[in-house]
Amino acid sequence: MKRDRISKKRFTVARMAERSAVPERPWLGRGPRYVVQPSVALTCAPSLRAIAAALRDDARPVDEGAVDAVRTFLAEGGSPFFGRDMTAALREAIRLQHTVVVAEPALREQERVAIAV
Repeated sequence: MKRDRISKKRFTVARMAERSAVPERPWLGRGPRYVVQPSVALTCAPSLRAIAAALRDDARPVDEGAVDAVRTFLAEGGSPFFGRDMTAALREAIRLQHTVVVAEPALREQERVAIAV
């Protein structure tokens, strides 16, 4: 049951990441025109797409804390993703990408070979 909950959370956050990679259309009413600045969304798009692909891959082990960190980055208003600073948002997106997309499968293959020998 716990595995189903975690996999559902992973797919939900993957959808959030893919939707966030596409710049939104401007709001033509009162208040701010954008929730996420288009320049920030375009800057972070490659990292967000890589995160979404890694979260959708069931064979890749992803820590639940990393999934929560990505969700917080995409949903909390205080994250750099909702600001105007593209560099800060990109740094955080790349940091999250490195926590989710780790080079662990290659290490596992090496460990299997070392164990088998």
